[in-house]
Amino acid sequence: MTLRPRRLLVAWLLALATGAAGAATCPQPLRIAFSDAPAPPLLLGNGPGFEDPPGWSVQTVRDVLQRLGCTAELVRLPGRRLQRSLERGDVEFGVYFGPTPERLKNLQFPLDAAGRPDAAWAPLIGHVALYGLAGSPALKAWDGNTLAPGVRVGVVSGSTQETLARERRWAVEPTSGFDTSVLALRARRFELLLTPRESVVPAQLSGEDALVELAPLVERLPYFVPASRDLHARHPAFVADFWRELCHSTRRLVPEARGQDCGLRQPAAKPPQR
Repeated sequence: MTLRPRRLLVAWLLALATGAAGAATCPQPLRIAFSDAPAPPLLLGNGPGFEDPPGWSVQTVRDVLQRLGCTAELVRLPGRRLQRSLERGDVEFGVYFGPTPERLKNLQFPLDAAGRPDAAWAPLIGHVALYGLAGSPALKAWDGNTLAPGVRVGVVSGSTQETLARERRWAVEPTSGFDTSVLALRARRFELLLTPRESVVPAQLSGEDALVELAPLVERLPYFVPASRDLHARHPAFVADFWRELCHSTRRLVPEARGQDCGLRQPAAKPPQR
């Protein structure tokens, strides 16, 4: 065998070894869960199946898996079941969650040096806003600093929006999920709904009971793809790689989801008050 073929053979064997080593870093089973409710353009379709195209949240996850050389089962679950499955370790990652005290206790988020959720690696910065019904007097209840007295605000129970509203001492009406919140708003159980703009379906912004966004925004908040504590305990390096690649993939494919490059330690600041 001449020198060149030997070098080619060695290079080929090294490539096989490297590929095998890379594959070994991908834990199995690897299950990544999305909500079963639509949130265009993040997630399209309703129910357990994925649309074609599925929405950019699915596309960015698939891009990350390809870059890491991993295979995973992608599933869709109802919101509460999704979180409980993640807490139990029945799924390894959940898309998307804001950090609340309960979630920080039961799930694993990327943390900064001070042990706080690290917005520098959040793949999505959500625009949290108040929504009312067209023609409602409550549309004038928010000036960017204070909410008019007596206005009740609907929030999804256990969400970052509930935490935010309670911190501001607003009158809160918890609901079981976003779809339920919209129905409760239209049934006049409360006057305004606090939710990320990204969760509002375009069809909900038109028609007789159209949702109307109040200006200015209430807050910009980071949203993550937390891991189960079991996965993080067993494969911390893989989890860190997944988070890093997901942030970069989202920034590259959907730059509007993050207003800045990944890794920058600027907080998801509240917009200037008017």
